[in-house]
Amino acid sequence: MTGGKPLAFSDAHAAGLCSLAYLPAAAGSSGSAALLTAGPDGKLCFRSADAPAEVQKEVQVANGGAPTPLHCLAAAAGKPVVTGDDANFVKCYTHPAGEMEGVATRFTLPVRALAFSPSGASLAAGGDDEGIKLVDMASARVFRQLKSQAYTRSIAYDPEGAYIASVNGDGTLNVWEIEGGKQQLCRRKACPKVELESTARSQPAWHPDGGSLLAAPGTEKGDIVLYERMSWEVAFSLAGQHSADVSLLAFSPNGLYLASAGMDQALCLWDVNERTCLEKRLLPGSATGLAWHPASNELAVITEDGQLAVWQEPIPSKLPGPTADVDALAGIKQKGAAADVGAGDGVSVLEGGAGAATGMAATEDDYDREDSFLADSAPKAYRGTKGRRGGYGGFSAFDLPQPQDPIQPGSTEMGDSGRRYLAYNSLGAITLRQEEDHNVVEVTFHDTARMRKRVPLLSDFFGFTCGALGEKGALYASRSNADSASTVVYRPYESWAPNSDWSLTLPKGEEAECAAAGGSFCALATSRRHLRLFSQAGSQTHLLSLPGAPVALAARGHQLAAVWHGGPPTAAGDQCLHYALFDVAEQRQAHSGPLPLSPGSTLAWLGFTEEGLLAANDSAGELRLRSELFGGAWVTAFSAAAERKATEQYWVVGLSARELQAIVCANSPEPAVPSGNQRPVVTAVPLRPPVVAQDVAVAPFEADLIRHGALLSHVTAAAVDAKDAEDAAELESAVHQAQLEADRITLRLIQKLLAADRQARALEAVGTLHNMPALEGALKLANHHRATALADRISAFIEQRLALEAAAAELEEDEAYGEDAGGRQHGAVTPVPGPAFDDNHAASPAGGAATAGNMSRAPSPAPRAVVGGGGANPFARKTVEAPENSPGNASAVAAAAAKRKAPSSNPFARKSKAAKA
Repeated sequence: MTGGKPLAFSDAHAAGLCSLAYLPAAAGSSGSAALLTAGPDGKLCFRSADAPAEVQKEVQVANGGAPTPLHCLAAAAGKPVVTGDDANFVKCYTHPAGEMEGVATRFTLPVRALAFSPSGASLAAGGDDEGIKLVDMASARVFRQLKSQAYTRSIAYDPEGAYIASVNGDGTLNVWEIEGGKQQLCRRKACPKVELESTARSQPAWHPDGGSLLAAPGTEKGDIVLYERMSWEVAFSLAGQHSADVSLLAFSPNGLYLASAGMDQALCLWDVNERTCLEKRLLPGSATGLAWHPASNELAVITEDGQLAVWQEPIPSKLPGPTADVDALAGIKQKGAAADVGAGDGVSVLEGGAGAATGMAATEDDYDREDSFLADSAPKAYRGTKGRRGGYGGFSAFDLPQPQDPIQPGSTEMGDSGRRYLAYNSLGAITLRQEEDHNVVEVTFHDTARMRKRVPLLSDFFGFTCGALGEKGALYASRSNADSASTVVYRPYESWAPNSDWSLTLPKGEEAECAAAGGSFCALATSRRHLRLFSQAGSQTHLLSLPGAPVALAARGHQLAAVWHGGPPTAAGDQCLHYALFDVAEQRQAHSGPLPLSPGSTLAWLGFTEEGLLAANDSAGELRLRSELFGGAWVTAFSAAAERKATEQYWVVGLSARELQAIVCANSPEPAVPSGNQRPVVTAVPLRPPVVAQDVAVAPFEADLIRHGALLSHVTAAAVDAKDAEDAAELESAVHQAQLEADRITLRLIQKLLAADRQARALEAVGTLHNMPALEGALKLANHHRATALADRISAFIEQRLALEAAAAELEEDEAYGEDAGGRQHGAVTPVPGPAFDDNHAASPAGGAATAGNMSRAPSPAPRAVVGGGGANPFARKTVEAPENSPGNASAVAAAAAKRKAPSSNPFARKSKAAKA
């Protein structure tokens, strides 16, 4: 990959920040392209593209007799040559005469970046001042100023003239819509940070095919990140060749290739379709300017030492050239003309391509490669769009979005301060701080009273990429590098035994992707689709296989949630994710299924509520809870779009069944890591499903009931599955408290409905009440609002409810003797379930049917009571026929009331043996 004929460098300018650009020949002109260079010596040089070492015209820019350093340069066919200088001017010069034509605009601080629009009608300029100016070249008037932070390092117009991309010195990548000046993207720390006196530019580049991709230097060492147009999501990355930050990027005229130059003095050529490096050359210094010849297989480069070279034929002749016409080649391929390629008449030559440079004919491989690129180059946002190369008539590899990368909930990217969070949750934070030759990891807790002992700092020589803050310890994992394999480290917060820390390395070729730490275990998902479970002492207890590539892990207590790719993303941009919830202590899979996400979104966070519900948050801001309702459906509990401002992002820290704890980030998807002992401000946001209600006043209560219903179903299911009497009693109390909370919300809803004279809906709400005091409260509300018909129906239902409880009490007394009158065995009586309704909005006991007409009459005889199954868990249910009493009879009702031994605040409490005696 390296090697080949050395590049011939020649002195062009003094050392410093040098620039270059090709000036294409004007349309209809017989001339050829020119090569322009500028440097810190204040010289603007016009050169022949065929003989770049020879200067045809030199313009000396000076201020008060001293040369004025030129920081940037821009050129467009048929337009003047434009420079940005240290004296804060943007000046225009004619070509080839080199005469100053005028000043396009000026700033109060030096100009650092220039870019012409595709038509050359407008110019974008920026520098150390705040803002980017858009200048109309015909009138030299600033027609729009984009709001940008100071120190703009680079600017790039997209090929359609609709967007502008820029990179600031702090590494922020911005994209603006030119027509309205609206900012489409502001991604902090997306690119490497550039110091004021550095010669690095952090230059982005648009794919020439309609700007379908935006390439920008990444923050990982030497990587290049390509974003999809309009969605601005990461399409893919190129990495593995640069050992330092990338500074310059340039697509070939047809977009088949990408040239990159880094601060490691390396120049690389990438095959965009294959995502591989074709060639790599080492330069005498870091490149500060890079440009493809507009019509030939040549690449010009200038370095910080002022050395200039033109790489002749950088693309091998066996490959399509950098200027080959993709449309023409696609048409030839479709017509089958490539089958007749050979010497003699009718030979097809790739105009401007590698073959054309040497008179070689295009080969079948050339057409295959071009056809492959046409099939793989259009992102989903531009499928089927006209006016772009190739037409994008079908689906392609770029059409279908890439599967999302694994995430670590609560982690952030490395910030400008050299700090990042490996984990941040409701317990505390794991902060990683960069040092010169290693990293330092610090564990802090929000509640210092809970963890009195300070966790010692950890020196990280492995390069940890993910971490998990568990209930009893912290788990760290790193990816492999040149010095070590992928490594896992666990450190308990406290230990009674020495050498409680442990570490291990994964087999060669296996990388740690996601980590989680629970109450009694640690989990690691790897690139080999292994789910490795470890004890807290370091023993690997289980090795499970995931059906797809891992995406995320989350743990709480004995629970472990895993998410993986269940299939490739759809053409509409939807990720196909599946999940499973494991009970590690019992070694069983509790449930699994597809993970719902918003259209076109990705998974952003995975975790548990304080009550133990599995929760997932996607990149669209939709938070969902996995409930026991409808056989395990996911309930939308929160929509950030309805709560936040347009420029805000909610970064999830933790949540309960009532509220979301999040860090509100302005113009950024994640928070910055503050220095010292400062911590981000965590905001509590109420969980409220986005309901659609006829009356705005009742919408919050309906939303709260939906949210609380998920919690109630969860604790009820847990009570049914309780394994011993102690857990059952605790969970029974939790069920009762959840029912009381649901009743409180429902009574407030009934109050609002009666105030609005919505009696039918109020009757529906009465049917969801669980406790007798709540029913009595509903009756009082009906009487207060003079809703006589509703009050009659509530009274009838209370009579039914009392009769049912009387029957349950009879069975509970029989349970003391182990059997009923029919000789059947019983367990403890369960709480009587809430009432239900039929289509006529009439209440019925224990889910039985009733009509609006018979609500005022006595219920049918022999109601069914729900009783225990004789085990230690009172929630293990079966049904038994209750004695035949007529609840319509006044004496029966009185007897039922007399048998209610439980206090009014808890009608489901068990009677003691003393009471029975």
